[in-house]
Amino acid sequence: MATMMTYQEARDALVTQLRQDATAHDAEQYDAVGRRFDALEHRFPRGIAAELGRLHIALTFWDGWVHARNHGWPPGPIGIKEWPGLARAIADELAADRDITDSKVLTHFNLVAHPHLNERVQILAARLRQSADRAV
Repeated sequence: MATMMTYQEARDALVTQLRQDATAHDAEQYDAVGRRFDALEHRFPRGIAAELGRLHIALTFWDGWVHARNHGWPPGPIGIKEWPGLARAIADELAADRDITDSKVLTHFNLVAHPHLNERVQILAARLRQSADRAV
């Protein structure tokens, strides 16, 4: 069984992956977006500690980006050209250890503030809230 990442390991991994995926997206290499999502999500810190909130929002955003890509960039609140810029903004805030502030990101990927988000977001958020001792 893989060990859970620390907060700092998870933050640094998210920063790296979001930036790499933004570069790939800009180059229209859409298949590269989210390539490391499953491996990272499997080792992601679980729980409800306050500092994990920003990481959970970032991971949920990344999941939404992959989902949009997998479904052919359907019309929605985030257009195909917006994803890389939002990803870089999230990565910059995480790298500086600051809360995510983009209102569009918070509206669509922060389940704590918006508990009625879609089922996909709710399932991911429930897994992330599980305590580390119950995570498998």
